[in-house]
Amino acid sequence: MDMRLFQLFLIAIVRLSYIKGELGNIVETCCMAGTDWAQQDSRCDNYPSVVSKVEDTDQQACRLILEVCCVKAKQNAQCEKGKQDGQAQLGSCVVRVTEMGTEDYKECCQCCRLGGMTRAMGMECQPPKIGIPCDITFMECCTGIINPGGGEGHSYTNRSTDIADIDECTVFSPEQLCSQICINTIGSYRCTCRQGYSLARDGRTCYLTSSVVATCEENNPCNQDCVDTDSGPKCLCHNGFQLTKDRVTCEDIDECRMGKAKCGPSEVCVNTVGNYTCQPGNQVTCPTGFVYDSTSRRCVLRRTSTDCSAGYGFNTVSGICEDIDECIVQQHNCSSPNEVCENNAGSYGCVCSEGFYQNPRSRNCEDIDECARRMDQCTSSQRCENTIGSYACRRLVGCGTGYTLDEETQECKDQNECELGIHDCVAGYSCVNLQGSFRCVAVTCPQGQRFSQTTKQCESVICPRGLRADSYGMCTDIDECEKTPCESFQRCVNTYGSYQCINLINCRPGFEVGPSGDTCVDIDECQRGTHDCKAGQECSNRPGSFVCACPQGYRHDPSGQCADINECLFGSVCPLNSRCVNTQGSYACECSDGLQKVGSYCEDIDECQNSNLCQHRCVNIVGSYHCMCNPGYSLAADQRTCIDIDECQEYSSRGRLCGGDCINELGSYRCSCPEGWRLLGNGRSCQDINECEEGLSKCQGPDTTCFNTRGSYKCPVVECPSGFVRTPLGPRQNRGEVVGESDDVLCRKSCVFHDVDCLLNKTTTVAYQFLALPTIKEVIRPSVLLNITAKGFVLVPQLSLHVVYGNELELFDTIVEGESAAFRLVKPLLGPAIHHVTLRLENRNYVGNTLISAHNSHVTIDVSHYDF
Repeated sequence: MDMRLFQLFLIAIVRLSYIKGELGNIVETCCMAGTDWAQQDSRCDNYPSVVSKVEDTDQQACRLILEVCCVKAKQNAQCEKGKQDGQAQLGSCVVRVTEMGTEDYKECCQCCRLGGMTRAMGMECQPPKIGIPCDITFMECCTGIINPGGGEGHSYTNRSTDIADIDECTVFSPEQLCSQICINTIGSYRCTCRQGYSLARDGRTCYLTSSVVATCEENNPCNQDCVDTDSGPKCLCHNGFQLTKDRVTCEDIDECRMGKAKCGPSEVCVNTVGNYTCQPGNQVTCPTGFVYDSTSRRCVLRRTSTDCSAGYGFNTVSGICEDIDECIVQQHNCSSPNEVCENNAGSYGCVCSEGFYQNPRSRNCEDIDECARRMDQCTSSQRCENTIGSYACRRLVGCGTGYTLDEETQECKDQNECELGIHDCVAGYSCVNLQGSFRCVAVTCPQGQRFSQTTKQCESVICPRGLRADSYGMCTDIDECEKTPCESFQRCVNTYGSYQCINLINCRPGFEVGPSGDTCVDIDECQRGTHDCKAGQECSNRPGSFVCACPQGYRHDPSGQCADINECLFGSVCPLNSRCVNTQGSYACECSDGLQKVGSYCEDIDECQNSNLCQHRCVNIVGSYHCMCNPGYSLAADQRTCIDIDECQEYSSRGRLCGGDCINELGSYRCSCPEGWRLLGNGRSCQDINECEEGLSKCQGPDTTCFNTRGSYKCPVVECPSGFVRTPLGPRQNRGEVVGESDDVLCRKSCVFHDVDCLLNKTTTVAYQFLALPTIKEVIRPSVLLNITAKGFVLVPQLSLHVVYGNELELFDTIVEGESAAFRLVKPLLGPAIHHVTLRLENRNYVGNTLISAHNSHVTIDVSHYDF
């Protein structure tokens, strides 16, 4: 934080002390709490509780002091960290921008680097006069005397024992180091304050204490007159002026508008600055160059449309410049969230909406936490919850069971458990809402119905024969004898659920009294339907009784029912190659699939006689058939159709079928080679045609070299540099791990006796090497392209091999091990492409690191489109 802003803040707090009475005594306490809080949290606006040892009436002002001191402590910490990083071998100044105080970190770090560079270059340490903390940091890092925190009680570390003491109070202006008085010490300095002021915890800032009252000489805020009083400076205005709301600024009194002017009935009051005049109503005159403004009732300077200042517009009627309301005409830039435009005379301002404040660092309108700042009006039974732009008061005590809280009115209202479905009434009970509760009432079923515990509903009562439902849903007996159901020779006797007719003449079981009433006759139970034969049984009447018989193919089961006889379980009832199928009361014999019945036997069906059954070949098997395909085809999903096998695709995962391109054909495949390749006798492999060796090239000229590539050739012209002659390269012992065609030209240094430049040239050989490589899609480990062995060097060579140019894509690297060096491929190499790379092999002497000799290699790498 800027020191001047911090001083103004403390002065504002002290000025509040004259109103509150004791706030000046809490500055040190609250500032210490803010400094301690800065070491515990990443932010400074979320202090979790009230500050101890501070009255409730002073908590709001204390929180302001706490936040400012917290921010200042974080800025000082970031500045010290920036100094340390700036001294670390002039390291980079990198910090996360989300951290508080990053601007201070970067300023201190960069200024420390600037001081260190100035000292390293032997330049005089003069502060750049950019401002604090940059000037102080620059001098500390330039002189080597680092101040860990500055102010009284801090020590310095003199990194150079021969550096004399520096009078910091002279090198820097006093206000840069201390807010009031700077005193130099050996290796440091300290700050003190004038009488009536106290030194803040940062050791630099002085704040006004409550025991001394400021004077107009020390702090004159007035724009006109200032007088000293017991409570501090007081502002007064000249005659014709009055104080504004800020109590420090004076403004003109418009006596005409306020009715304080004493003009005659026929006169017009014209306001002037600090006074007024009375002029005849029909002839208001203004000085030359002025015009009468009827709105302000004063003479104002006559202006033209071009004389208006910024923020004013020329009124052609009144002839004066009038303020432009930028907020209405949309000529403002107040566009940040929660920001509104406020018109001012000649300008405008961007202020925050109600419930927001402007963050002095980010300049954004941020929400005011009314709850944390105790600006809410919640009662003791409510808790304050902050909202965006406002706050809300929430009840602390719950509404209790059966009631819910209305979020808008914060009143407890009865909740209808029946409508909400949160009651616990079980089935058979209906819910009745009550205030704060509910009641479960049993369900009453209508006449003839009864509540079912299974279905939890009222269901009709179905009573057995001879019973009927009463008013309670219970089955009660019917007295059939009331309707005289028996014959005249019988007596009716009611029983539970039925009745009996007792003959007056006793007959044996299975007989009854005959029509004459004096004899017994047989009862045909089968005809009357009084038998108890089960469904599917046949009733046969017998004298005095009846029998129940099962139909053919059925028999009685243990329960007396007629059950089907499964004849298929009684051994081989059907011929071979057939299966037994049971039916109700009988069975049937069916031939197996693929067989047909001939007489009493089942014989195989030869499906292959149908020529349209299989596309290629049909193989008959007992009960079925199987389709087969010719070589090069496979059976489709319908198991009948044959489809061609794409051998090129089918066997691609097992490796290449062809060295070149694989071309699928019906039932087979063939291989072909690209132009410049020939197909070998096995019909699969491709061999590159070496046009250079087979005499097929058209390379001409003495310096032309035939360079065979994969599928073609090139004719590069190689001319040795001045002072070099072309010689055979010798056996190709420098090939690497990657197999490729190569043609090389070697130029050796050959100097004439008087060619001093040639003799002094350390480069002994220049090689032109040509590599033809396939496309390499994957590089698992570095692959050597060229091996270079030191020959003719000193006994203990110190070799270095590096790429001069041509490795912008970082496809290659170099490695040196003893007397050997290698040029390697480290990344995939995709073609078609041509890479021109220049290598330089140097041999230096260990003693003085003197260059003994060097070798240059110009490597041309031709990469084929194919990976073979």
